[in-house]
Amino acid sequence: MAKKTLVGIEQDGGSVRGARLSYDDTKGGKAGSGWKLLSYDEVSDDLTDAVKLTSALKKLKDKLGVSATDVVSTCLSGKQTYATQMEVKRLPEDEMAGMLKLELRKSMPFEASAATFDFEFLPVEPGRPRDAGVQVIVSAVSNALLSKHLLAYERAGMKPSSVNVLPVSAANAFWAGRKDSGAADLLETHVVLHIGADTCTLVIDGNRSPFFTRSFAFSASEVLGGGGGGEASQAALQLNVLSSELTKSISYYKNTYANQGVGSITTITVVGSGASNPVFDTLGIKTGFTIQTINTSQSVQSSKPPEAGKFDLAIAVAMQAA
Repeated sequence: MAKKTLVGIEQDGGSVRGARLSYDDTKGGKAGSGWKLLSYDEVSDDLTDAVKLTSALKKLKDKLGVSATDVVSTCLSGKQTYATQMEVKRLPEDEMAGMLKLELRKSMPFEASAATFDFEFLPVEPGRPRDAGVQVIVSAVSNALLSKHLLAYERAGMKPSSVNVLPVSAANAFWAGRKDSGAADLLETHVVLHIGADTCTLVIDGNRSPFFTRSFAFSASEVLGGGGGGEASQAALQLNVLSSELTKSISYYKNTYANQGVGSITTITVVGSGASNPVFDTLGIKTGFTIQTINTSQSVQSSKPPEAGKFDLAIAVAMQAA
């Protein structure tokens, strides 16, 4: 009998959110069968300040009831993180990181030699030649940012067992809550939009289409907390800018990867703090896409389900460690 308690934590410049789940793989390990949401909470503050970040993490740890035996996983975002999909020759695991550094040193926005890499092999289609290249999702974070991140958790009394980058975590959150739709998923390309305090992260992914991500500077507080008068005008402007960036990015993706299995795109799935706010219905009207919230939280047993979209990334981060 294998039972675990797992904790997933995500953060941005304005808040840190976490979810604590129990997992029993004797019940099959499938979404909804062995998972139970024990607690979830959020602590808001100016988390660009190291002292305030440590304080917020300590408060979150207490609110969630994190114990020394819990498996803690986190995700990172920012200019010193990177994620991409690429085709590579499959090498022994101990040689992959070195090869990826060489392959990505020209395309990464920071120095590859001073970064930590992780990778995940994607499923290989039936009949693919054994000597053909394989598709991988590669994540990288600068060593300086990773060390700073881990130190904050250490000071708060937690030791993460894994750290992933936000775009990959957002994609995982989508797939974790996705009901098996069979052949339909093979024909669709999915768009996920993570709403952060100061940045929005777009992720495009599909069973047969390439992984793609892009970030936009975007003040969520101005849009979600907009009042009347000048505040309303500024919120409308921000939403117009976001709409334009999304439309251009999706068009770029379709044109760039037209011959690589891109399917129909009809929906944008929004995740993050404020994702269920009705203001995003307006985003759908402006872009011409249906807007929906992510439903990872519906894949786990919970006596009190959390607000749609708000804690789904934290839940998915925890689930990935099982």
